[in-house]
Amino acid sequence: MLYDELLIFSKDKIAEFFKNVTLFDNQFNFTEFHKICYENMYAVNNSDCPSTVKELKSQIQELAMVCKKCGPYYMNPRNSSHIKYDLMMGKLFEDILIDFFTQKLHIKAMHADNSNKQYPDCMILCGDKQIAAYFEVKYHSAPFISAINKINRYCYEGSITLDYKKIIKQLELIDSDIERPVFYLHWVDFPCLKGVFFETSEQIKQYIYDNGEEFSREKRVGDDEKNPKSIYLSKFYSPLLQMGTFEEFVELIRKIIKEKKHK
Repeated sequence: MLYDELLIFSKDKIAEFFKNVTLFDNQFNFTEFHKICYENMYAVNNSDCPSTVKELKSQIQELAMVCKKCGPYYMNPRNSSHIKYDLMMGKLFEDILIDFFTQKLHIKAMHADNSNKQYPDCMILCGDKQIAAYFEVKYHSAPFISAINKINRYCYEGSITLDYKKIIKQLELIDSDIERPVFYLHWVDFPCLKGVFFETSEQIKQYIYDNGEEFSREKRVGDDEKNPKSIYLSKFYSPLLQMGTFEEFVELIRKIIKEKKHK
């Protein structure tokens, strides 16, 4: 899998960044267990009627044991969110994917213009200057453990968290200013399910139209470090089972670049 290659490619950068951080014991690993989880939780799962966690535990050896560790670990109060560290971590994953696209896949990627903070953070180029597409990178390691009680969805598929009001602003900008496809890349690193998945801005727009805001979190200590306009408590959770694979994203980007070159 391409995700395997990404982890190998980024191993040293990730190890250096998180050297003083306590991680979940299988974070940034992708074992045979995770391949089985990927197959059962995503590849062959039914988006109209997702498998229950109970059903998956009966299908996947080790899952019950991992769930026992996952719950207590991620249910601990996580009330500190430090903006400087969050920004550094976000940039780390953007840098990794940009380098992976450029160096490994020979798809030229780079950070987008920072003059407008609401623009997508990264872009794919066709040639030296022509922009083929934009993309955002979101890293998710903490499953929404109580998703079944809060939003009536299973934790493994209902944990792709996005800021409701922030995305609304960005979608409005995409509609008015950006004449390029925009994608959201989700680097999912749950204790069970792992991989890179993608959705389009159009998919997100439709999902928000159909479902609206799904959950509002409480303020955290780290929120006090932020500009009040940058605090987003309202959340929604993109449906994992409607997303495409990392491989499909790369294939789609190559198709977009090829079409632009022939115009």
